[in-house]
Amino acid sequence: MRYFTALCFSLALSVPLVPAMATPLDEALSRAVNQHTIPAVDRFDVATAFLADVTEANCLPGNVKPAYDVAFDAWMGLQHLHMGPIEKNGRILAIAFWPDKKGMIPRTLSGYIADQDPVVETPEAFADASIAVRGLFALEYMLFDDQFDGYAEDSYSCHLVQAITHDLHRMAAEIKEEWIAPDGFAQTLLMAGEAPQPLYLTKEESVQALYTMLLSSLENTKDQRIGRPIGTFDKPRPERAEARRSGRSERNVILQLEAARDLARNLAPGEMPLSEEAFAKTIALTEALNDPSFAGAGDPMGRLKIEIIGQNITTLMGNLANEIGAPLGVAAGFNSSDGD
Repeated sequence: MRYFTALCFSLALSVPLVPAMATPLDEALSRAVNQHTIPAVDRFDVATAFLADVTEANCLPGNVKPAYDVAFDAWMGLQHLHMGPIEKNGRILAIAFWPDKKGMIPRTLSGYIADQDPVVETPEAFADASIAVRGLFALEYMLFDDQFDGYAEDSYSCHLVQAITHDLHRMAAEIKEEWIAPDGFAQTLLMAGEAPQPLYLTKEESVQALYTMLLSSLENTKDQRIGRPIGTFDKPRPERAEARRSGRSERNVILQLEAARDLARNLAPGEMPLSEEAFAKTIALTEALNDPSFAGAGDPMGRLKIEIIGQNITTLMGNLANEIGAPLGVAAGFNSSDGD
């Protein structure tokens, strides 16, 4: 008996410890962080670096507009992640101050230009400037609005445009660094309660946070990107469409849907046929509008077509709840963008 006990003890020591099998929730978290969030912050960093370099070389609108679109495209792949470094220090509003319900952007830009405000002279000073003169939407006014886009090289407006683009890249670089650092936000999500800077107690909480970003981004598109320009049947408001001056209203909806689909595919523990079908249909309906600035919202038939896209997003969200939320055992929680 003593020999048998010693033998069992010896065998136990000789058998290597096998790590616990990764659960579907663990795998979903790893995919979402490594294959979705990290590439998104990297693309935004690269795109804004390109924008800043282009603007430094030639600040005139005709030269800057293509790089502006590249940067905005990259932002649409990231803007749904209202968390961590993206929200820190108010970055998300400084990058994309929209909707501007009180018309602060043109009013503030006009004041800075009229006063020749020296805030543009150093990056440190501009980082503390009003959010109404920073980010993609202030830059849109400078490049695409008749009130602002007639500036000359080496003018105050030229230096303001350069300050905006350098500030965008500064924030993008900080987001990337704080996201991918060894103790950064990616690890905060992946390691949850064991992370160097814990925010989520469990990996389930990390997955729930990402799932909340997924559904909230779709709801925001339905309520804001679709809801604001269609207004009501009696009073449509196409002038309220996101990025209409640069003709990006339709494109932004498509890019947001594509970013949401990528996050959904990475979170999904298995196939998601209903969600895939709903994503494809909603994207196709948006592309078929052929209405870059949602000007068609002012026409009853055009308004209906845009409204149908919002209805399809509602269906899509239900499919995601059944094919991702329920299998993973998570539900959407509170998101700071709710109610924007």
